[in-house]
Amino acid sequence: MSGLFGTLNTARSGLDANQIGLQTSSHNIANTNTEGYSRQRVDLSTKIPYAKAGVGLIGSGVQADGISRIVDDFVRSQVRDSNSDYNFNVQKSDVLALLENALHEPSDDGLITQLNNFADSLQKLADNPELDTAKTNSVQMGIALASYIQQTARQVSQVSTDTRSSLAKTVLDFNEKAEQLVNLNQQLYDSHLSDEQPNDLLD
Repeated sequence: MSGLFGTLNTARSGLDANQIGLQTSSHNIANTNTEGYSRQRVDLSTKIPYAKAGVGLIGSGVQADGISRIVDDFVRSQVRDSNSDYNFNVQKSDVLALLENALHEPSDDGLITQLNNFADSLQKLADNPELDTAKTNSVQMGIALASYIQQTARQVSQVSTDTRSSLAKTVLDFNEKAEQLVNLNQQLYDSHLSDEQPNDLLD
């Protein structure tokens, strides 16, 4: 492939390759703030040269072999694991905060205080079993303690119910995501059958 047409074809190969590069760069810039997007680059290679008698091999230009994603699988794996741990700890912290609020400890009027008040009233009753005020006070402290325990039990039960409901909703969301993943995997499979590199689908 020599002569003027050969020269023009070589120049055209450079223009074509750089046009793909510009389109890929524009795509990268447009998705700068897109969550999960991986930067892409054009893989270029030298076209097969042609032989010219008395001269040798002469280059025939450049060609675009494909578009690759610039990703670090190790970093992505670490990010996924860290996000998983973070979300787990956030959910755990929220539930524990609800339980802490239900138990109301430590505080000046929580369960420990109620138990101490009841124990003090029993001690006073033991010291003065004949006093009606000691008996009445012990009964009142016992009723207050029982009422507090019942209220706390209801709150803990409500936390348990709400947590189970939240888990059930999370399971439904997970199943929906799993269905989307099946469809995505099918698209990736179809793309590979067509020898296409589905970079955006992989993201």
